[in-house]
Amino acid sequence: MPKPEKFVFVCINKRDPEHPRPSCVDNGAGDLFNALREEQGRRLATGVKVVYAGCMEACMVGPIVAVFPDDVFYGGVIEADVPEIMDHLEGGEPVHRLVIGDAEWDLRPPEMEDRPPPTA
Repeated sequence: MPKPEKFVFVCINKRDPEHPRPSCVDNGAGDLFNALREEQGRRLATGVKVVYAGCMEACMVGPIVAVFPDDVFYGGVIEADVPEIMDHLEGGEPVHRLVIGDAEWDLRPPEMEDRPPPTA
């Protein structure tokens, strides 16, 4: 198998149900990860490596999918989005309706709004 040209990270973080931020895995990230792997196999996309990841911090718009080296982050991804994402991974344009920007990184649930944003 050749060295992958693109890496796709799928957040499958699981938090305690009492935590104010949602968990991507509770929003379908596990099935999304499997669907991406299956679509990759169907297309024989050997230049793509789909891997699972921990929290990427944009929890409020999860499940989160990150594509590198493209530096594209997708939010609110569902299984039905997988073919379009695979088109991107195979050289197409990013799926603009799913791309999250800077504002989504700083979203916090109401009970955390009075806290300062996380620092690097």
